[in-house]
Amino acid sequence: MLSESFGVVNDLAPVFRPYIQNVYQDLKLGLCKTKVDFERVSGNSEGGESQIRIVLPYCSKKLKWEIIFDATAPWFAPDFRFDDDSFLMNVNEHFLEEKVPSLSKWNENDPKALSDVISELINLYKLHQIKKLNEDDSSRAYFEYSALLGDALTSEQDIEVWVGSHVVEFLIRLKVDTSRLPELYTDGVEKNPGIDTALLLVRYPNSTNAELILSPVLTKSLGNISLPLMHQSGVLMDYVPMVTELLNNKINDLLNNEKLKRDLLAQLIVKYEGAVLEHDANNAAFLFEMSSYHWILQIDIGAKFPDKPPVLTLRSIYHCSKGKPMYKILSGCPYNHFESYIEQQVELFKNECMGVPPTRESHQFVTLEN
Repeated sequence: MLSESFGVVNDLAPVFRPYIQNVYQDLKLGLCKTKVDFERVSGNSEGGESQIRIVLPYCSKKLKWEIIFDATAPWFAPDFRFDDDSFLMNVNEHFLEEKVPSLSKWNENDPKALSDVISELINLYKLHQIKKLNEDDSSRAYFEYSALLGDALTSEQDIEVWVGSHVVEFLIRLKVDTSRLPELYTDGVEKNPGIDTALLLVRYPNSTNAELILSPVLTKSLGNISLPLMHQSGVLMDYVPMVTELLNNKINDLLNNEKLKRDLLAQLIVKYEGAVLEHDANNAAFLFEMSSYHWILQIDIGAKFPDKPPVLTLRSIYHCSKGKPMYKILSGCPYNHFESYIEQQVELFKNECMGVPPTRESHQFVTLEN
């Protein structure tokens, strides 16, 4: 748990902490599936022991709901104070029993009790926002939402709706196939929750300013993506499939390039098996010998391969400059006549290291067998 949130939780009475810790550690809400956060509630110390503010992701917003426990009766279900006064107004007990059963049947012995309540309340909040949208059935946003749901690619579960006084937001989950993506992202769990999502954020009436929100895995894999222009007269039911196809094509291109990269490295490793020093998915290093001169060839294949050729680096095992082995980055990587090109460059590199003019003698390119 982050130190700030940990400090907020520590302000609570110990009897309430398991509920909050479970929410923070296990609850992931919304299409982004990001973790919730917590803030202190300003007030006296007594209230601080039983109150906490939870920050929930929804569309592009951060909902801030206050959770109020009863310190004199800790077995009672908590109360909630919402930042939207219109949410859950004039609801009766039967409605809460049906829609928020985890609250009406609060189990004080279950650490997941609060997580279950929040999940049910978020579902109700989403329905509340859709109801507000439906009340303005003549708006452009209402038309776009209704038309988009008529597309077999998008369901209600794929959209979050938020209705403000002058703007309506749609956060839309795109049906992007990430099942075949390579394991390219290796940062910690906090930065990479392992969820591969692509979301489109659209605001009305300014729908031309659509935003693409990618998970860390997709951002690392695909890099920056430029969205196609969404014209003012365009409709979401056409634009969403267009962006989805764009992303799926990018993923397919990436996978094809990864295959070409693996094939190239595999060919080199098989051909020069006895000379391999080390290799991984993106580079390889070989120790070669030519006319009793030993040198290392480093091959680095970047993310833009095959459009951008691999980078070849020659390293001397004899000569140093400022305490480091001398090296030379070659200007090209011809796929035809690869060995003759390397032989020529090694001869030039050796002469540069030794400070002698190059010769025109022919040499044989050989590997060092184990």
